[in-house]
Amino acid sequence: MWYLLFKRLFQLTLFFIWILTLIYLICLSAFTFVIFNICLIIFLFWFILTLIGWSITLIPILKFVYVPWYHRQCRLWTQNNQQKRYSVAFFHPYCKNGGSSERVLWIAIESILKKYKNDIQIIIYTGDIDITTEKILQCVKERFGIDMEFYESSITFIYLRSRFLIEANYFKILTSLGQNIGSIILGFEAFIRFIPDIYIDSMGYALTYPCFYYLASIPIISYVHYSTINSNIFEQINEEYKAYNNQQSIIKNSLLNKIKLVSYQIYTYVYGWCGRCSKIVYCNSSWTKKHIESIWRSYCIHLVYPPCDIKQFLEMSLINNDEQIIKTIVSIGQFRREKNHELQIRAFHQLLQKKSDYRQKLKLTLIGNIRHNEDRKYLEQLQLLVDNLNISNNVIFKLDINFQELKIQFNQAIIGLHTMQNEHFGLGIVEMMAAGVIVVAHKSGGPHMDIIDEGKTGFFASDIDSYATMMETILEMKSDERRQIQEQARNSVDRFSTLNFERLFMESLDKILFYFNMASKVIGKCEKNFIIRCLRDRQRLDHRLPFVTRDIKIEFREEYGSVVVSLGLTKVLAQTSCKIVKPKETRPNEGRLRLQLKNSHAMVFNFETGRQTQWTTLMSRHLLQNIRDSGCVDMESLCILAHENVRISISNIFYNHMLVFYLKVWEISVNLHVLDYDGNILDCANLAALCALAHFRYPAVTVIGTDVHVHPINERNPQPIRILHYPIMISFALFENGEYMLIDACEAEEKVMEGLFAIGMNQHKELSTLAMFGEICLSRDQIENCISLAHHLVRDITKEMRSVLEKNREEQLEKVQAINRR
Repeated sequence: MWYLLFKRLFQLTLFFIWILTLIYLICLSAFTFVIFNICLIIFLFWFILTLIGWSITLIPILKFVYVPWYHRQCRLWTQNNQQKRYSVAFFHPYCKNGGSSERVLWIAIESILKKYKNDIQIIIYTGDIDITTEKILQCVKERFGIDMEFYESSITFIYLRSRFLIEANYFKILTSLGQNIGSIILGFEAFIRFIPDIYIDSMGYALTYPCFYYLASIPIISYVHYSTINSNIFEQINEEYKAYNNQQSIIKNSLLNKIKLVSYQIYTYVYGWCGRCSKIVYCNSSWTKKHIESIWRSYCIHLVYPPCDIKQFLEMSLINNDEQIIKTIVSIGQFRREKNHELQIRAFHQLLQKKSDYRQKLKLTLIGNIRHNEDRKYLEQLQLLVDNLNISNNVIFKLDINFQELKIQFNQAIIGLHTMQNEHFGLGIVEMMAAGVIVVAHKSGGPHMDIIDEGKTGFFASDIDSYATMMETILEMKSDERRQIQEQARNSVDRFSTLNFERLFMESLDKILFYFNMASKVIGKCEKNFIIRCLRDRQRLDHRLPFVTRDIKIEFREEYGSVVVSLGLTKVLAQTSCKIVKPKETRPNEGRLRLQLKNSHAMVFNFETGRQTQWTTLMSRHLLQNIRDSGCVDMESLCILAHENVRISISNIFYNHMLVFYLKVWEISVNLHVLDYDGNILDCANLAALCALAHFRYPAVTVIGTDVHVHPINERNPQPIRILHYPIMISFALFENGEYMLIDACEAEEKVMEGLFAIGMNQHKELSTLAMFGEICLSRDQIENCISLAHHLVRDITKEMRSVLEKNREEQLEKVQAINRR
C-alpha cells in the first residue's frame, strides 16, 4: 500500500513538473515570439525609414542633377552628331513585324520626316537586336511599300535587351502581371539608354510613361491601338466570361475570381494614372476611344484612324468571281490566339459539310506572320486542326508575304474573314474592302462601330453557324449584288486613307513642336550677360564687327523664279508662280503681286507675345510693303488686257463692274519657305523674294480682241518681270534701350535683343520701309545714323545681287546656244 501511495505521489510530482515545464516553455515561446516580432517590426520600420531616406536623397539627385545632365548629353548628340534640332523617340519593341501597329509606326515616322527631315532625328526603341537597320528598312519596304531609305540618316535604332520580359511565353502564371512589370523594366532601360525631346508610344505600353514624365519632364504622345483593360472586364469576370486568356480553374473558383477582380481594379487605377501622363492621346477607333476615356479620363483624346494603304488596293480592277473555277476565301492577321483563326477554320469546315459540292471549288487562305515561339506553337495547332478536319487540301497558310503577293491574294478572293472578338480596329478589314473583297467580321469592337455598314458594305457574324451561313449567302449571291456591295465598300474607306492619318496625326504634333521652338528661345541669365558684355566691347559671338553682315550666298535653280538665299546659316527658298486673274477695281491697268512667308515658327522674338500666325502675317505684310508699295516692280507691265482696249456698250451704273470682268492681268505669287534659321529672317526673305522676281519669267501672250492666247515656252520665249530698282532690307538689333545696336543678328543675339529696327532702301537712298518691333524709342540722330549705315550696305548687296543675276543670265544663254548647236 505504501508502495502504491509513493508511486502515485511520484506520478503527481512528475505531472506537476511537466505542467510547470510546459507553462515555462509556453511563456518563453510567447515572450520570444513577442520579442522577435517587436524586433522584426523595429527592423522593418528602420528598413522602410532607410528606404524613404535614401529615396528622399537619391530621387532629387536623379531628377534635378543626373537626368537633366544626361538629357543635355542626348540633345548635344542630336545637334552635333546628327545635325538636328530635336529628337523624337518611338517606343516600339517589335518594329520589324508586319502588323497594323507597325504600319502606324512607319507612316507616322514618314509623316514627321516629310516635314521636319532637317530638324528632327527619329529614335526607335526596339528589341529586334538580331537585325540591322538596313534589313529593318528593307522589311518595311517589302511589307508596307514604304521606302524609308531616303530617311535612313534621320533614323536611329536603340536596341533593348530586356524585351523578353514582355513576352507572354516567359510567364507561365500571372502572365498579365508579369508582362506589365516587364514593360516597366523595359521602359526604364529605354530611359537610361536615351532621353529624347518627345516620347511617342506606338504600341500601348502605358506603364512606361511615368518614368519619362516624372523624371525627364518631356511631353508624351500615345497612339492606343487597344485598351489593355477595358471597362467591361468587371462584368465579364462577374459573369464568368471565358476568354482565350482565362483559365478554367480561375473561372470556377469564386475566391480566385474575386482575387482576380480586385487585381484588375488595382491595375485599372494604375493604368489610368499612367495614361494621364500623356499630353496627347490618339485612339484608332471609336471602341478604343470609348474605353480609354472611361479609364484614363484624359481631355486631349483624338480619334485618328490608322493609315490604310487603300490607294493601291483601289487601283486594282474588280474581277468577275463567277468566272473563277476555284473561289478563294481569305483571312489576314497575325497568328495570335486572340485572332481566333480556329473559328475561321471550323466555320469553313462546316460550310464544306453543308455544301459538299464546294469542296472542289473553295479554298481558305490564311495570311499572317508570327512574332515568337508562342505564335509558332499556335500556328502548329491550327495546322494540326486542319489535318484532323481533313481539309488540308482546301486550307493554305502563307507567312510573311510581300506587298505585291498580298495584292494578288486579295484580287483573287471573293470573301474575307475576320473573327477576333472586340477587335480594336481591323486594318485588314479595310484593306480587303478596298480591294473589293466582301468581308464577314465579328459583330463587336471597331469593325462594328466604325468600319462596316451591315448589308451595304459587309456582313457580321458571331459563331460557327453564323459565319458559315454568311459565307454561303455571299457565294450564292448574283454577280450584280456582289458588285454593288464591293463598290459601296470601296467608296466608304476614304476616311481611312494614309493622307487623312498624316493630316490628323501632324495637327497635334505640330503644336508641340511649335511650343518647343518657343521654349528654345529662352536664354539663361549668364549667356545673356555674356552677349551684352561682348557688345560693350564691340565683339560678337561669330567674331564679326557690330555693323558687318554675314556672307550672302545666292543659288538659282533650274526652274524660273526658284532661288535659295543663305545669310550665314539662315536659309530661305523662294518659289515664284503666275496666273491670269482679274485686276482690282481700283487699279484696272495694273497686275497683282502676292507674297507669303511660310514655316516661320522660329521668328517670334522674346520681347513680343502673340500667336505664330499673327507674326507670319505681320512679316509677310512688311515684305510686301517693301517690295510692292515701293514701286520696284512695274505693275503696269503685268497688264494683259488694258482698260483702253476694252469696248463695251453698257449703262454707266454697271460700267466699272463689267469692265473688270473683261480685263485680265498677271498675278505673280512668291512663296518663301524658311529652310533653316539662325536669325535675321526678314533680310534674308526680302533678298530671296527680290532674286526670285528678277529671275522669274512669265509666258508670252497674244491678245486678239478680248481673247488671250498664252504661248507655251517652246513656242515663244517667256518674258522677264520689269524690275525698276531693288529695295534691300537692313535690320538693326537693339540692346540696352537702344544704347547698343548691331546689324544682321544671329539667333543667340535675337534671344537677347530688346527691339528690332528694319529699314528698306534702294541704292539711291530712297526709303521704302521703316518698321520698329519692340517698345524701344530711337532718337532722330540714331535713326539718321542707322539710315546712313544701311545705305552703304545696300549698295554693296545690290552690286553683289546684280552680279549674280548677270552671271546666271550668261549661263542660261550658254545653255540655249549649246542646245541650238545640237
